[in-house]
Amino acid sequence: MDVLQIVLVAVLVLAGALCGVAVWALRDLVVTSRSLRLTSEQVRSRLVPLLDKADVTVDAVNVELLRLDGIITQFEDTSSRVSHASATITDIVNAPAGLVSEAALRMRQAWKDRKRTQSAGGSSEPHHNRDEEGDQIS
Repeated sequence: MDVLQIVLVAVLVLAGALCGVAVWALRDLVVTSRSLRLTSEQVRSRLVPLLDKADVTVDAVNVELLRLDGIITQFEDTSSRVSHASATITDIVNAPAGLVSEAALRMRQAWKDRKRTQSAGGSSEPHHNRDEEGDQIS
């Protein structure tokens, strides 16, 4: 056997081994592909109902949030009306007291002015019966 024949036999054996490895790798690839497809189908079959449930849950939460928003809006409107009513009632209640206070202040000022004009005109009333504002003490 010459060297050429030995090299040819070695190349053929190597080519056969490579073909065997390629066939084995192809078989493994097919098995892995089938396994991946089965796993994908199982995940899809479990995930779709979960996604449907999540969608229903999110819809229910949105409905509750809208209901809560309506309640809060009504509360804000009611609070605003109560605040306005309270301010109106406060104004109504304080108006007579303010008028009485203003009238009393004017009367007191008029009384003081009258006393001053009497004092300036030489009144014979004693000054020791007056308070610090100059009003007559009875």
